[in-house]
Amino acid sequence: MATINKEMLIMDALSLDSGLVPVMQRHGLNCFGCPSSRGKSLEMAATNHGVDIDQLINDMNAHLQGTSAGN
Repeated sequence: MATINKEMLIMDALSLDSGLVPVMQRHGLNCFGCPSSRGKSLEMAATNHGVDIDQLINDMNAHLQGTSAGN
């Protein structure tokens, strides 16, 4: 099973499962539509938007595992 980490590029993470878009949106990240997302890591995006990267990664991986992250 794929696992997301903070060094992954946004587009690489989203290529695993398009259902990750709403997870990112719940955290205030709408970077999936931004042209720079092709070269921006999840950590860079989270830092730029004041998002807790650890919680984001936990929620994204929970989604991939099919569990509720409670968010």
